[in-house]
Amino acid sequence: MLKTTKFFCKTHEELKKRTLLISALVGFSLLPLSSCSNMPVEDNNQAARLMFTDFERKIAQKLVLDIRYFCPDKPKKVGLCQQGVTKLPKALADLVQEADIGGVVLFAENLIDNQQVIQLTTDLQQAALASKSGKPLIISIDQEGGRVVRLPQATKFAGNMAIGATYAKNKTKFATLTSEVIGAELGALGINNNYAPVIDVNTNADNPVINTRSFGENPQQVAELGAAVVEGLQSQGMMATLKHFPGHGDTNIDSHLGLPRVDHDLATIEQNDLAPFKWVLKHSQPAMIMTAHIQYPALDSSTFTNKEGGETIRPATMSRKILTDLLRNEMAFSGIIATDALDMAGVVHYFDDVSAAVETISAGADLVVMPFKVRSPEDVDKFKRFVIAVSEKISASIANGELSMNEIDASLARINNYKEKFIRLPETTVAEQVAQANNLVASDSHLTVQQLLANNATTLLKNTANTLPLQPEKIKHIHLLVTSEQEQQALQSAIVQHWQQSGQTQLKITSIIAEQDKALARIQNISQLIQADLVIATVDIKVASAVDLGGIDDLLRQAVNSYKSSQTTSAQTKANYGQLVQLQLALAKEQNIKSLLIAQGSPFLIAPFLDSADATLLTFDDNLMVDKQGISFSAGLNASIAIATGQQAVQGVLPVTLTK
Repeated sequence: MLKTTKFFCKTHEELKKRTLLISALVGFSLLPLSSCSNMPVEDNNQAARLMFTDFERKIAQKLVLDIRYFCPDKPKKVGLCQQGVTKLPKALADLVQEADIGGVVLFAENLIDNQQVIQLTTDLQQAALASKSGKPLIISIDQEGGRVVRLPQATKFAGNMAIGATYAKNKTKFATLTSEVIGAELGALGINNNYAPVIDVNTNADNPVINTRSFGENPQQVAELGAAVVEGLQSQGMMATLKHFPGHGDTNIDSHLGLPRVDHDLATIEQNDLAPFKWVLKHSQPAMIMTAHIQYPALDSSTFTNKEGGETIRPATMSRKILTDLLRNEMAFSGIIATDALDMAGVVHYFDDVSAAVETISAGADLVVMPFKVRSPEDVDKFKRFVIAVSEKISASIANGELSMNEIDASLARINNYKEKFIRLPETTVAEQVAQANNLVASDSHLTVQQLLANNATTLLKNTANTLPLQPEKIKHIHLLVTSEQEQQALQSAIVQHWQQSGQTQLKITSIIAEQDKALARIQNISQLIQADLVIATVDIKVASAVDLGGIDDLLRQAVNSYKSSQTTSAQTKANYGQLVQLQLALAKEQNIKSLLIAQGSPFLIAPFLDSADATLLTFDDNLMVDKQGISFSAGLNASIAIATGQQAVQGVLPVTLTK
């Protein structure tokens, strides 16, 4: 068989040149090189691999890749790769091993059930342990609760603003309880880092990306709840991540789509934005803090030349003044500084991928999150060349005195310290891990905590003429307007349960489901409505953000699929659901029929609906789950009907101020 000695020697010579160059720049030899004749020879059926120097491996250990999608073959249709990685492909396993990367991020597309997730995380760690460093991976996920959850089978909590609504009567109780559950469930699946909690103080009602992901508008309340979540997660062996430093609460631009700017003066920054971070650092020891792609001129007004040639104020993620001088030195944070995803528009509109990674490492970040997309076998070598290019630029910075090798080594020491502290690889078989996870994830005790949070968070926003509590004995027919069949099933189940608990067994329920055809026509035909004693409508009110689904890939995927969607969705189904709700409630008012609106989502968006219904409850929660019998249920809907029937008192206190 023919040998590829010449080609391999060329690859080896390329390695030698890079090694000598980097050694000269940093002042010492990085890798002893044997002669080409002593190197192993590959046959022509194998691709000669790019080989890394020790310094390049150090840089790779600071990188965190998402493995959300990977297509071994080119997509049959023109467009993006949309094949979710649920089983680790050999190409990605080899990359983890050869490149010695520091971590990966998992998304919903990577997660099916307990057995599959455990096998995936096990395979990832085995590949990492076979690398030259032998260090395990930091396996991260966004499992905040509420709007941002990735695990389909896990216990789904109502989110941070719901926890904020419990603070007045319960202080940090539910922050602790929910984070302990989340930490335990993630750990059972082989995940060791949660990108939570969000401790941004939401002072902007128009904030599209934070909103209900915040605990509220009071910095001290946010701080105490954030610290409790850190303690709860880390008590279960889960690395917690405070985000988004130095604060994303007063923005009206989603950093997935653009570059937000906060023009607070220093006093406001200290009192609002930085206050929770400083308080949490004083009272707990979070493993990680995530940076924000946000301009803060009062903290750093320096500019850089963007890739279009213009001058732009440096965002926090790329600011040495903010990450090193402020966070690392002044605030004495000793944990890992991780960037927010570098594929977000707040970065990619201004930096090429190599420059973005170099800028954030130079600023003081330890982990560079999602700096390069690996979506196909062709991308593997591109990523390796990306690592080489980043390493060369960092080496140049060391050579000219902008950075020091000590900083790089100290950064790696921090990363490895937290890996040793938190990552406990299982000593049992995959089958035993799956059995344990099946007994833990979404267990009865965890679902009890889910329901308790909903019971204590649900708030009453309106109750005209004492509409609530209802008198079940006087209500024989309820007419529903809901978004989907699953929601209809969950709401009807809650109604039947609480009517029966009130001793009432005779009840008729009719429904209009908006996702079905002719929903508008059915609303306009009031024959069912006029027979009802009560109308209940649900509305999910939130500002759409890429973070709800995962990131910038979703926006691109939606663009690719938009034409198909417009062809398959009927005009009536596509109609604005909010308008359907307002029409249904207006017709109920005309007919003097009592009405209840159950709002799920953001209190900032409730104003258009407050005048429509006689009573309005806010649950914050639009999560639906399926029980062991295959029946859909919702903790938020359960709590709402319990309150509506007087079987439970209202406990929630809105943690933000509403203005019309």
